[in-house]
Amino acid sequence: MNPPLTTTAIVILCLLLHGAAASGDPCPPRFNSIFSFGSSYSDTGNFVLQSAGLPAIPFNHSPYGDTFFRRPTGRPSDGRLPIDFIAEALGLPLVPPFLAKEANDDFVGGAGANFAIVGGTALDVGFFIRHNNASVPPFRSSLRVQIGWFRSLLRRDSNATAAAERLATALFVVGEFGGSDYRYLLSGGKSLDQAKSFVPEVVRAICRGVERLVEEGARYVVVTGTPPAGCMPMELTKYAAAAAAANATTTAAAYDRRTGCLRRLNGLAQYHNWLLREAMERMRGKYPGTKLVYADFYKPVASLVRRPAKFGFTQQPLKACCGGGGPYNYNPRAACGSSSASTCGDPLVYVNWDGIHLTEAAYKYIADGWLNGVYAYPSILSLLAQ
Repeated sequence: MNPPLTTTAIVILCLLLHGAAASGDPCPPRFNSIFSFGSSYSDTGNFVLQSAGLPAIPFNHSPYGDTFFRRPTGRPSDGRLPIDFIAEALGLPLVPPFLAKEANDDFVGGAGANFAIVGGTALDVGFFIRHNNASVPPFRSSLRVQIGWFRSLLRRDSNATAAAERLATALFVVGEFGGSDYRYLLSGGKSLDQAKSFVPEVVRAICRGVERLVEEGARYVVVTGTPPAGCMPMELTKYAAAAAAANATTTAAAYDRRTGCLRRLNGLAQYHNWLLREAMERMRGKYPGTKLVYADFYKPVASLVRRPAKFGFTQQPLKACCGGGGPYNYNPRAACGSSSASTCGDPLVYVNWDGIHLTEAAYKYIADGWLNGVYAYPSILSLLAQ
């Protein structure tokens, strides 16, 4: 007698069969589309499209995209992002940016749409105007706005029944909101403690967005945390520059001894992620008919920074592959994509790409952890067996 299939074996079988829909089949229908929301870690081209006509956007210049696509696609990386790896694992086409013509033309019966955009925030522009008018997002691109874009697509489908069925078998990914919110607050003169006081409001805004999607018919939703901002070359460079401008030395206590990351900035991200995960637990009880996944963005990046060689990253994890020099190879006056910047020979062995965003290799490691459950609770692939 053959042993019973384990959950892992069912998942593998589902992937092989793509959820062939026979009655009583242990696999549900495979996800037919993906709808993605977020900021620059998920943007597959919306920012470049929205900025058309403005001065040159570095994301639309080589070496962005060169590792995988062999050309810039508007993605702020050398290649694919986590959302791309998720789509590939589910046997779906890469999700087109909402502002691209093909995303709108192919919506009915298509593979979904990506609403994420560089600088996307959980809080609306009005919040920053009221509380932080010295630093305001340049576009209206908050989660609420992105959901508005999503709803505008829904209104184009005249078959309400088919649209409802489609949403019920779509995967929704609500990306790394929060990081941009805190960056705007800090850039506007708020202290870290003041920024921390806004974390509950940011988390509530994310949860309101998730609830709106569930009310629209979402049944499978992945919500990601925010990465450790204190490990980003941009933030490390800014801190050192601020200390130099104040004629002060950077204090050893500001840095994590094991990683060299900024401790308090990472503490802000950890607090955000803790509140978000707690809120997700409560939402599971409120919406028992919806499968909610919390995808940890902090731990995989922290693991790569702490022990890069273990995962095949042989270069300094706090140093950008593409940049304009300095201890962390980040210089805002010589940003990646500009003529003043240079690019490393092998992005595959770097964790950080341009001082803010990660390399395709790092994103693959993160996405694999979300798919198989090392960094997601539950795993994304386990949804195929439920």
